[in-house]
Amino acid sequence: MSEESPVLTTEIYGVLTRHPWIGQVSADHDLDEDLFSLAVKRAGAYGWSTTLLGAQNTLGGQRWEHADAGGDWSQDGQERQVAWLTVYPATGLRGQHLPVLPIVQTLTDALHRVGRLRFTALRVHAPVALARDAGFDLRAAADWFALSSPEARTDIMVTACTEPEANAEQLSAAVTRSGHGLLRLRPSPGDGPGTILAGSAPEWTPDAAAWITGTVLEALRASGVRAPARITVRAV
Repeated sequence: MSEESPVLTTEIYGVLTRHPWIGQVSADHDLDEDLFSLAVKRAGAYGWSTTLLGAQNTLGGQRWEHADAGGDWSQDGQERQVAWLTVYPATGLRGQHLPVLPIVQTLTDALHRVGRLRFTALRVHAPVALARDAGFDLRAAADWFALSSPEARTDIMVTACTEPEANAEQLSAAVTRSGHGLLRLRPSPGDGPGTILAGSAPEWTPDAAAWITGTVLEALRASGVRAPARITVRAV
């Protein structure tokens, strides 16, 4: 794809504690794995993307092309941007949405392979113009998260930055509809840029954060937004 193609960047924040044995295992098997190499391998295993070129690339239904990736694995116990992946989403796949959940799954798989993750936030820079109607799938996702333990409900904050800036009342109402009662969000004041919503979600996992991001994307798409958006979902 050309450099002008819309990109999707997904960032995972948290504290990564590397397995104490990972360095020795890497040395024993002559491995030099970083976030990008692990993400490429995992995406290929799921059949979502590949780095094979030309005639060798026979992966039908490829969800994205890899652009770049990285992560801060500093072992200081502080919140870091532990993983990020920038991709060119496929645009010719019938019925497919922006691959937020597959990318989150790819990144968390990579992180869990090298350490233990305490997940704190998800940030997605999304080309909203490529988003498709996700209403049916969000209904199915709501049924999935309805099975969360009642004790797992977690307070969250959602920030959506886009042009024009979204109306907080309208956005919270639309997200609540897309979340089918499982997301309880309301407008919240804030000093930073963007529209801020606060409330609670049925659980706090990377999977749930990807779903919440999807509800915000659907709300923005349905309201007519076409400019790229930055959506951050954080536990509070």
